[in-house]
Amino acid sequence: MEINLLKYFTIKRLWNVIKIISSFSVSRILRKPVVWGMPVSYSIEPTNHCNLQCPECPSGLGILTRPLGLLQLEKFKQIIDEIKSTGFYTQLFFQGEPFINKQLGKMISYAQESNVYVSISTNGHFINEENVDNVLRNAPDKLIYSVDGLDEESYQNYRIGGTFEQADKGLRTLINRKKELGLNKPFVEFQFIVMKQNEHQLDDVLRYGKEVGVDKVVFKTMQISSYENALKFLPSNKKYRRYALDDQSFKIKNGIKNHCFALWRTSVITWDGKVVPCCFDKDAQFELGIMNGKSLEDIWTSDEYQNFRTKVLKNRKSVDMCTNCTEGMKVNILKIEQ
Repeated sequence: MEINLLKYFTIKRLWNVIKIISSFSVSRILRKPVVWGMPVSYSIEPTNHCNLQCPECPSGLGILTRPLGLLQLEKFKQIIDEIKSTGFYTQLFFQGEPFINKQLGKMISYAQESNVYVSISTNGHFINEENVDNVLRNAPDKLIYSVDGLDEESYQNYRIGGTFEQADKGLRTLINRKKELGLNKPFVEFQFIVMKQNEHQLDDVLRYGKEVGVDKVVFKTMQISSYENALKFLPSNKKYRRYALDDQSFKIKNGIKNHCFALWRTSVITWDGKVVPCCFDKDAQFELGIMNGKSLEDIWTSDEYQNFRTKVLKNRKSVDMCTNCTEGMKVNILKIEQ
């Protein structure tokens, strides 16, 4: 099972969920932000370094304007200690490849000791026969394994700097060893972004997933940031796109509505303690506070956060980042096989 929510609920966490859902509903009606609880989930960035150079990833391309670095274990522990009474789900990734941080295993274990569910997304290039036992000893609850091609040509067209051979070997090593040891964790989700060079492989991906033994296969639409990349990468079959292309421009297919549940249910914390509204703010352009001696609760309820929520509730399109966001839309996940 991917996640049994009942295992993670305490009375305080459940009450927090009720407060968050209720306050978001009230906010949509009043068109002004009302916040009665704390986030139920967090994205915490172990590092924004990456070993690949994917064309739509600012981290891999080296175009992030914010500093590169590694989250320190003690800082992570401080975050967990602050959020664990109300938050129960942590994504230990944002930008970068999480396994580059050598303290990742200790971070996972510390969060799990506080009964916090941990999810990680990886390109798989740091999992091998030498370290697989250590990876499994400190396994996240869920491991998202991102592979966007089943041969070197399709894989390396986007996952520049990596190889399908290495990603494939890492995945097979992980799952085979997990079975040998009789472990339940991690739940392995094989994630495949559908692009022009790999859209013909979808049936093969399902067969591959069954052969290797992953727990779930997820097909996702691709996010793009330029018309040039739209022409280069978006699949020919329009049903696999989240965008409509028109006259040298692109836009999300579905209309953008003036609300965003992400601003109530989750928060993103960069490796150096910056708090940003969501995972679309890759370069921390909308920094809402810094956890440098300041509590997350103070930042969560600050004027800066409330002003950002107000802007989204009144005119979400006025925030450039939000015009390329799929929050609340069914255009991100194409298909799930389990």
